[in-house]
Amino acid sequence: MIATKTRAGLAQNRSVVFVEVNEAERHFLEQGIKAGRLPHFARMTAGGAFLRTRVRGYDPSQEKAWRLISPWIIWPSVYSGLEPEQHGIIGFGQDTSSIRGRCIWDVLDAHHVSVGVFGSLMSYPPRTSGNARYYVPEGLADDARCIPESARPVQEFCIFSARNYSESFSLKALEAVGLLLRTMKSGVSAATVLKTLAQVPKEVLFGSAQVPERAMLASYIAFDAFRALYTAHRPAFATLHLNHVAYMQHRYWRAAEPNLFRDELSSTDQRFFGDVSERKNYEGRFAHWIERSFAYTDELLGQLLEMVDDDTIVVVGTGLGQRPFDPVGEIHNPVVRLVKERELFDAAGLSEYTVLHQMNPDLTVNFPSEAEAERAQAQLSGLYVDPAEALFHVARRGPQVFIELNMPRRAAKREERPIRHRALPEFSASFARHIHEHPTADQSTAHHKDTGWLLAYSKGLQLKSAQDSMSVTEIAPTVLSWFDVPIPSWMDGTRAPAIQIAPRP
Repeated sequence: MIATKTRAGLAQNRSVVFVEVNEAERHFLEQGIKAGRLPHFARMTAGGAFLRTRVRGYDPSQEKAWRLISPWIIWPSVYSGLEPEQHGIIGFGQDTSSIRGRCIWDVLDAHHVSVGVFGSLMSYPPRTSGNARYYVPEGLADDARCIPESARPVQEFCIFSARNYSESFSLKALEAVGLLLRTMKSGVSAATVLKTLAQVPKEVLFGSAQVPERAMLASYIAFDAFRALYTAHRPAFATLHLNHVAYMQHRYWRAAEPNLFRDELSSTDQRFFGDVSERKNYEGRFAHWIERSFAYTDELLGQLLEMVDDDTIVVVGTGLGQRPFDPVGEIHNPVVRLVKERELFDAAGLSEYTVLHQMNPDLTVNFPSEAEAERAQAQLSGLYVDPAEALFHVARRGPQVFIELNMPRRAAKREERPIRHRALPEFSASFARHIHEHPTADQSTAHHKDTGWLLAYSKGLQLKSAQDSMSVTEIAPTVLSWFDVPIPSWMDGTRAPAIQIAPRP
């Protein structure tokens, strides 16, 4: 490990690997440990420090309150120690100037501590003060810039697959295969490439029950590339962001625990099923995916523990948690895509803008000036299908506008309701032309909640905490304390580190 002039004593050889398992719910973690299916998690929780995390000031009683704690809002708080209202990040594709230079890795880099970033949310653009051994931003970065250049093939594939996840890969098969094969130059194994190539044929042969594997493949590819970079460079601080657990919980909580949900059909269910028993028979094919996502994470941690030495702290954090939301009455979030969006936006009066498909149907729209963005915000807010609710939730920061689709509830039979505009009486656009609904019954059955967890474990160091919970903003100063790096002024340095270190007896 590296030693620096700014670190002394035991901290000289200390390392941290921060595995970001986005939104992994403690309920399923404890369930898996109790059943003996997660041996490495069991070892880490028994021998490490395990705390609940929370988002201060969150009010779950607000309508669609989960929007206020989206991962791209809370993870920047984890990295920087800034509250959401302080860092101001509200959407993917947003200018990250408010957190750039303030994230854990930026501070360590500036203090001559080597760092490696892989996939952390809102980490674009790659940057360094000279101590970044590698830096691969999130899969929805604006472009594929990364450090070193050898990591570019995997970043190109991650960006391509993230932006085209819901599309039929058969439409872009040649491009996808070419990018996938190139990822081997970034350390992705031949076995992972073959699994990925086999995905579409598996879906054709075995049906929709195989589709969730796509989310797993993204993590297989990320971990292969991370492992190659980490093994080659051994930074003192490293991150790895994974989203496969969050994906499975969002889509398949009702499949995993049907007893928590009403025996009724949601408006989306009604389009595909004649009765509840038919729906349950279909969802039974997806009941194992949450368990499988945790099992893979456990396997990954086992491999990581073999890779690190006794002075390395392995941290697993979730940023957030999830809770079940019943699509019958609590949430309406089927899988849809916004298409031909420029045609719709032009008709609504927008001009001189660029669109970034972040997590379609959520989009970022960039304008040349703040004044034009403010005007566009008003224009987009006027669109509706159901008069009781705008078609989009619209927010703005500077010259950027962020839109999230409020999907109207549909009747069992397909109905054509036009998109209208409150300020333009003559405006009418075809809903079906611009909102493409997924041909399966996939829909959200869970969403964000403000409590997550943080687990820290080391083979050679004893980790202790005098508290059982911590704010997400306490994570960054706690990690910096492990390196004996001064706590920056924007972080709360008045509290003792949430997790203390002592050598194992």
